[in-house]
Order: sequence, then C-alpha cells, then structure tokens
Amino acid sequence: MWTVVYVSQSAEISKKLVDVLLNSGVISKVRRGGAPRCGDDSCYEVLVPSTELEAAQNLIFESDLF
Repeated sequence: MWTVVYVSQSAEISKKLVDVLLNSGVISKVRRGGAPRCGDDSCYEVLVPSTELEAAQNLIFESDLF
C-alpha cells in the first residue's frame, strides 16, 4: 500500500524529493493532490510503499532540501 510521506505546493520540490529517495533506493512517486488537504490550491503528494516509510522519513529529515 502507498503512503503519503510529504506534501508540497511545489512540483519542483516534490520531484527533488522523489529523486533523493530513488537515488537512495527508496521506491517513490508523486501524485497531484487536491482538497481538502491542500485547500483550493493544488499540491503534490510524495508517496512511498508503507514498507519504505521509515527509511523515507529518515532521508527527509537528513536531507538538506527541506
């Protein structure tokens, strides 16, 4: 099952995060989200398999991008 690990209003930031995750061996993808999580503005959700959640969270915390 896919799990949302990060939400952003920037497609560029979401793509950078997916690149970081993929380069570290964590399967990930971006999906365009919608209301109510993002309000009226569009947002982008970064998803990982639930089995990769802890590794993805650790990479996000260690990354200089965020």
